[in-house]
Amino acid sequence: MLGRLLAALRHQAARFAPDEGASVVPIFTLALIPMVGLVGSAIDYSRASGLRQSLQLALDTAILSGARDGTSNWPVVALNSFNANISANAQASLPGLAPSFSTNGTTYSGAVTASVQTSFTGVLGISAIPLSAQSLAAVRNGTSGQFCVLALNRTAASAVQLNGNATIDITASQCTLQVNSSSSQAVSLNGNATITSGENCFVGSYVKVGNARITPPPDQSCTPVPDPFAKYARPTVGSCDFTNFAASGQNTITLQPGVYCGGMQFSGQVDVTFAPGLYVIKDGALQAQGGSSFAGNGVTFFMTGQGAGAQLSGQANWHLVAPSSGPFPGFVFFLDPSGPSGLAATASSLAGSAEMFFEGVAYFPQQQLTLSGGSQVQAPSPYTSYIADTITINGNGTLVINSDPTQTTVPIPSALRVTWNGQPYLVR
Repeated sequence: MLGRLLAALRHQAARFAPDEGASVVPIFTLALIPMVGLVGSAIDYSRASGLRQSLQLALDTAILSGARDGTSNWPVVALNSFNANISANAQASLPGLAPSFSTNGTTYSGAVTASVQTSFTGVLGISAIPLSAQSLAAVRNGTSGQFCVLALNRTAASAVQLNGNATIDITASQCTLQVNSSSSQAVSLNGNATITSGENCFVGSYVKVGNARITPPPDQSCTPVPDPFAKYARPTVGSCDFTNFAASGQNTITLQPGVYCGGMQFSGQVDVTFAPGLYVIKDGALQAQGGSSFAGNGVTFFMTGQGAGAQLSGQANWHLVAPSSGPFPGFVFFLDPSGPSGLAATASSLAGSAEMFFEGVAYFPQQQLTLSGGSQVQAPSPYTSYIADTITINGNGTLVINSDPTQTTVPIPSALRVTWNGQPYLVR
């Protein structure tokens, strides 16, 4: 193939120098060889990188499957998993793959090596590129974590969807991402989106497009988790303290807890401080378009009634910390699970191009929740849990969903605890 390409280049070069004698054309053609070799090597190495990723994913899945089995037959289980999950492209390009597996009684390991034949780099003396992958899993005993992302819908396609032109991480060593949907496309990842968590528990399956990655590979033996707060006691909502509250312009204001009928609306470059307490948003939404900063320590937004939800966008910094006591300890947002009504109540969005710091639970059980962040998203909170009917995460930067109970004073609701006894996890 490369010889035909060089012959064609020589022929074309000869057309441009018919009067220069016989020496120019060979020199010009020879000068193209390293250029073609460099371009071709990029193609070969890109292909090899894709095959190596396929090997790693299949091996990680195999090791976790074998560790979950835990019997003397675990290497067979691991091999069957590897063969079922290796991509068709890798099977065709790397025939005869033979991973090896071993255990010392407490950890499970696997390794696989292969060699992919090159198409272009032979001109540089490289006829094949070696590939390898290693994986190591251990078993958790007596440890626990939290649900940091919980999609409640039992049937929806893309119940959790991640999109991004850059990396989006759900990074939490003690975090479980639970997706209740039994759909064959329950989870979808596009672009460079990345899920990294302590455990990925999908009832259904997933699809990936582009360079998306999931670590560790999903445990698809999981069962649905009921809404942990469906019967949570809600406060009695009294008469309106404020009606159709709105603030805009370059103002600095401090708001007090109370019942805000008709919702809250912010626009312009307003700076808002929420005094500690419970903010009831009744028959309307919490809306912010623009703004400079919104901050509150020890605050909960309870949303109920017609058109309830949250629509936050713009360049503002959001820094909200849940209370440690009161009717909703540990919650930043609590959408009435009885169900908001009205066309405006189908979705909520927490978005921004600056800081989005929510320390506590964001609970939207009857809605699609969209989380978005730009390249300037920073200072992720030490603990956040997002619970919604379905969840979409968009971003051009890194959006971090964390779960580190040692770094927060906010109480984590006991209903979000996950016990990992006997649950394998990837060490590397």
